[in-house]
Amino acid sequence: MTASVAAAVNTGMVQAPAPSPLRNPRLIGFRSLAGGVVLPVGDYPEGCPEARAAGRPTSLAAVYADLPRALPPAGSRMAGAADWLPYCRWAGLGEGGTPLIALPPPHGVGAYAVKAEWLNPTGSHKDRMSPLVVARAVETGAAGIACASSGNAGISLAAYAARAGLPCRVIVTRAVPEAVRRALLAHGAEVSGTADSPARWRLLARLAREGWYPATNYALPAAGSSPWGVEGFRSLALELAAEAPEGGWDALLVPTARGDLISGLRLGFEGLREAGLWPHAGPRLVVVEPFPRLSAVLTGRARISDDFPGRTAQASTAGNTATDQALRAVRESGGTAIAVPDEAATAAQAALARQGIFLELCAAAAHAAMASLREAGLLRPGERVAMIGTAAGTRDPAPPPVPPLEIIEA
Repeated sequence: MTASVAAAVNTGMVQAPAPSPLRNPRLIGFRSLAGGVVLPVGDYPEGCPEARAAGRPTSLAAVYADLPRALPPAGSRMAGAADWLPYCRWAGLGEGGTPLIALPPPHGVGAYAVKAEWLNPTGSHKDRMSPLVVARAVETGAAGIACASSGNAGISLAAYAARAGLPCRVIVTRAVPEAVRRALLAHGAEVSGTADSPARWRLLARLAREGWYPATNYALPAAGSSPWGVEGFRSLALELAAEAPEGGWDALLVPTARGDLISGLRLGFEGLREAGLWPHAGPRLVVVEPFPRLSAVLTGRARISDDFPGRTAQASTAGNTATDQALRAVRESGGTAIAVPDEAATAAQAALARQGIFLELCAAAAHAAMASLREAGLLRPGERVAMIGTAAGTRDPAPPPVPPLEIIEA
C-alpha cells in the first residue's frame, strides 16, 4: 500500500482492499456425517447427496490431510486457528478470541462459565461462520451470497459480504425487527421479504439455481447451513479447549435450532482428540431448545424429519425443523436435549443480567437448563460446565417492556 493510499484509508476516504481467500492446502475433501468415502472439495448445499437420495439427509464435514499438533494460544482470534479451517486467509473483521466469563457455579457444579460470543464484530457467534462461507462464494465466482434469516445470521453475512466486496441478499419475513432491517441495509445488503418462513427457503433455493451462493439451509428435510461455514465453529472448540479448567469441560450448553453451532463444536473436539490435544472424556453437548424438537426425537416421540410446531419468543432458536447433524452431535458426545419454555428463559435472562450478563433469550435459556440437568442427574457433583452466549439481549425482537421514565426535578 502506498503512503498516499494509506493516508486515505486512515482518514476514511478509501476502504482498504480485503484479502483474497486462500484455501487451506490440508483440505482434501468432505465426508458425510454418516461416514463413507471422501467426496471432492466442492459445494453440497443440500448436504450429503447420497444421504438425501436415501431419504436420510445429513450434512458433511471437511476432511484434512493432517491436523496441527498444537492449540492456538488462549485468547487468539479466529485467524490464529486458520490451520484447522478450510481457509488460511479470508476477509475478516477480527472475529473470535471472545472472553470466557466465570459465573457463580450452581450448587454441586465445580465450574461454570459463559463464552461471550456477543463480543464478536457483529454481535453473535455467526461471525465464525460468515467469513468462511463468504470466502467460498468469492473463490467460486458466485454472483453473490444469500441467506434466509431475520437476525444474527443475516447481519453477520451482510457485514462480511460487504467486507469482501460481494453482493449479499438476505431473505426475511414480515416479522423482521426494524433494527435488523436497518443494519442489513446499512451493510448494503438487498433485503427480500416473503410471506412466511417456508417461502424464504423456496426463494433461497431459486437464488441458488440462479448463481447466488446459499449460506444457509433451504432444503427439506433440513440438513444445515453450508459446511464451509459450519467449519468455522471448530475455532470455538479450540478456544474452549485452550481455556478449559483442569480436567476439561464435562458439558457444554448450546442454544440450538438446526444445529450448525453444536455440530461444529463436535467436529472441533473430535479433531482435537485426533490430534492428541484433548485427552478428556467430555464435553457432553447439550441442545437447549425452546420447545420439544430434538428432545422429542431422543425420547422416541418423533422422527428427525418431522414437523415440530411451536411458538416462542426465543427467536434465534425458533423454527419447526430439527437436523441429523444436531442429533449426531448429542448422541456421539453422550449429551442430551433440554426444552426450556419462554417463561423460564425470561427468568434466567433477568438473573444473568443482575450479574452483568445480558443474553438473548435463547442463550439465557441455557442458564435455565442447568436446574433441569441437575434434577435429572445429568450433571454430576463437581462437573465443569460452559454455556455459549450466542448474542446479547438487545438482539431479541421483542425485548421486555420497560416502565415509563420518571422525571425528577433537580
